[in-house]
Amino acid sequence: MRFIIFIWRNRNQIVKKFLRRESHTNYVNLNRYFVERIIRFYKVNKRNFFWRESSITPFQITIIELFLKKTRAENVQKYGYDFIKKYNNNLILFNSVDKEILKLIKPLGLSNQRAITLRKITNYLHENYNDKVPTNFVELKEIPYIGDYTASAIMCFAYNKRYPILDVNSSRIISRFFLIQNKKDIRNDSLLKQKSLELLPRKKIKDYNWGLLDLGAMICKKNPKCQNCFLRRKCRYFILNLNKEKA
Repeated sequence: MRFIIFIWRNRNQIVKKFLRRESHTNYVNLNRYFVERIIRFYKVNKRNFFWRESSITPFQITIIELFLKKTRAENVQKYGYDFIKKYNNNLILFNSVDKEILKLIKPLGLSNQRAITLRKITNYLHENYNDKVPTNFVELKEIPYIGDYTASAIMCFAYNKRYPILDVNSSRIISRFFLIQNKKDIRNDSLLKQKSLELLPRKKIKDYNWGLLDLGAMICKKNPKCQNCFLRRKCRYFILNLNKEKA
């Protein structure tokens, strides 16, 4: 009898506590749903690029990430392999002739700018790290022309560390699915950064990040193909637009 009286007197607090717990559970489950399906999508639909092979070195990953800036991944797939095969470590690139570099990277576009970037990076690694790529995020960012995104990509894809790959495509997916109003400049979007960190899985970090990149390239584009998307059942962006169409 005392227990029943206690429950009745404290019913409001008990209900609030239950709702908070249920809300937290739903929140965690939604995160898990998102991550698991991104990884599953990658396993089935992944794009096959040579830089995703296990034999690729941290130095080669660094070069590829620089090549992927301002050009399509398909272009790097077509023209990047010969470059990293010829210059497979920093010392070889350091001792190379600029004319040879320009010839190989010309099909990627912005060849003069890329050549300058490569030269400054290779000089820096030679002078400061004995031609090795640092394994520390802060040290990576001290390298010329390497910012948050490239440093995170190297940490993840070269060293299998839990870092988010937050670019225009991945931020679009996360902001749509969770209905987060993202800022134009991702670098200053603290809410989006926090969410991307929160979503990072403990295992299969590469598959998750590559899955995000592939989903953004194949389905969740600027003009999304929502009907083809495996996330649509719980995607708040899709549900919101679906309700608008029904109204």
